[in-house]
Amino acid sequence: MKKVVLMLLLVLSAITLTGCDLFKPAEKEFSGSGITITLNEDFSVTETVLVPFYLVSLDDIFMGSRESKSLFTNTTINSLQDYAEASLANAGHEDATIYESDSDTDYIYAYYSATNDGTEFGYMLICMESDDYYYVMNLGCLNKDLEGNKEQYIEWANTISVD
Repeated sequence: MKKVVLMLLLVLSAITLTGCDLFKPAEKEFSGSGITITLNEDFSVTETVLVPFYLVSLDDIFMGSRESKSLFTNTTINSLQDYAEASLANAGHEDATIYESDSDTDYIYAYYSATNDGTEFGYMLICMESDDYYYVMNLGCLNKDLEGNKEQYIEWANTISVD
C-alpha cells in the first residue's frame, strides 16, 4: 500500500511540476504571402478578401500582407520605421508608440486598439522588411485581453520569418 501511495504522490508531483505545459496546444507553423509564423494548433487558416494571410483561433487572430518596396519609390517611405508610421497613420493610430524588437528576429511593433461593430479589439502591429517587400502584420484579441497577451504576442512575433 505504501508503494502505491508513494507512486501516486510521485505522479501527482510530476504533473504539478510540468503544470500547464501538459495542457498547452502544440505549436504549429503557418505560411502565406511570404510570411511564416509559429503559433499553436488552435489557429486555422481562413479565407478573406481583406487580407491575403489570415489566421484565427477562438481568442486571437493573426493577419499579414506584403507590399513591394517599388510602390514607395517616389514617397517619403524610405525605411521600415517610415513604413510602420505610415501604416499606423493610415489606420488613424499615429499616436501609437513604435518599439524595436530585442530578439534575433528583426521587426518593429506597436500596440493600439480599434472598435469594430461596437466591440473594442487590441492589436500588436508588427512590421518587417526583406530586400523587396515591406510586411505589415497584426496579432489581435479583445482589447480587455491585450495586456495579458502581450508576452505571448512577443513570443509569436519572434518566430516570424519573411521571404
